[in-house]
Amino acid sequence: MTTARRGRFAGLDIVWLQSPPWHGVWTRQNHFARRLAADGARILYVENPVAIRARIKAGRRAAAPQEVEPGITVMELPLQLPGSRTSSLIGAINGHRFAGAVKRESARLGFGCPLVWCRLPAAIHTLERLAPRGVVYDVTDDYDYYATSEAERALTRRREQRLAARANQIFTTSEELRTKLCSLASTPVTPVSNGVDSMFFDDSPRDDPLQDVPHPRIGFVGLVASWMDFDLLSRLAAKWPKQVVIVGPVKPEVEQRLAAIPGLVRVGAVPHREVPTYLRAFDVCIQPHVINELRHRSDPLKVIEYLATGRPIVSVALRSLEPLRPVVELASTADDFVRLVAERIDDPRAELALSRRAVAATRNWDTLYLTVAERIERLWRREAR
Repeated sequence: MTTARRGRFAGLDIVWLQSPPWHGVWTRQNHFARRLAADGARILYVENPVAIRARIKAGRRAAAPQEVEPGITVMELPLQLPGSRTSSLIGAINGHRFAGAVKRESARLGFGCPLVWCRLPAAIHTLERLAPRGVVYDVTDDYDYYATSEAERALTRRREQRLAARANQIFTTSEELRTKLCSLASTPVTPVSNGVDSMFFDDSPRDDPLQDVPHPRIGFVGLVASWMDFDLLSRLAAKWPKQVVIVGPVKPEVEQRLAAIPGLVRVGAVPHREVPTYLRAFDVCIQPHVINELRHRSDPLKVIEYLATGRPIVSVALRSLEPLRPVVELASTADDFVRLVAERIDDPRAELALSRRAVAATRNWDTLYLTVAERIERLWRREAR
């Protein structure tokens, strides 16, 4: 199947390999993919594989590939055999199966020789069975720190070294990650931070989606996973029962921990376009993550979205957020976190609203995309020779 495209990247095909679900919590993958598609590229967005146990529990079959926006087709991979995180052999078997599915869908779409955009070190097993014209590696975390054992950490490092060596362009969300990747590859490494959509700045009147929740409302929006500090959430919910709001999907492995906290208001996943409406309904926005090396090296996207609304923000103190200290309250302990939330309820420091928005405006996705587009075009033109 072929579709005529117009724009700067007309004629460019991109396989976006093993990324978060398109309809889940939006990440930089969604934002950059849709902008490249709007510029004429055709994109096959390949979602992360699902484990067999998770698919059985969900009770559904894999969905057929679907065009979600002009130029963007989303596909699911075959079920993932368990053990890929700790076994090179199983990773290679899964990669062989995934590459076959990607090749078949690419052929159906009429893709020629695409660029491949990778996000995870484990994608190297699929990538090595494809024949791309170029490879982009977008590094959003220090993946070493997801490992639960030294053996898994060593395997992750080997995979990342192989992927970095194959990449023609590397993006990182922080200078700290850029330094690390520069030690692994001689290819260009360009820091491009996380950002925010312009719609988050819009303060037009909207219906209140939390009409039944009394003020003050303390709210979090994002994926609830192992990086949440559930003990801190418990303290907040005990102090402000039925006023701490959690908006976003919950990873199955932490569902029981979240459900055990009384007093939380759980909204669940909402479409990305509705997120700003919830943020404007909060009195204080929070980021109650655990403080560890993995989180220190991250670039929390939700904090930038919070800033765009002008609302007061309380977050755990992460190294990556230190530059935002003038507009974000950073707590080093749980006691500090609860105290700062109480202070911002009493005094939201409304005089900082414009400063918060101004900081977010420097991280607009449209502006950040200019750097990505320039690098992609340079890579595309060079590899097309």
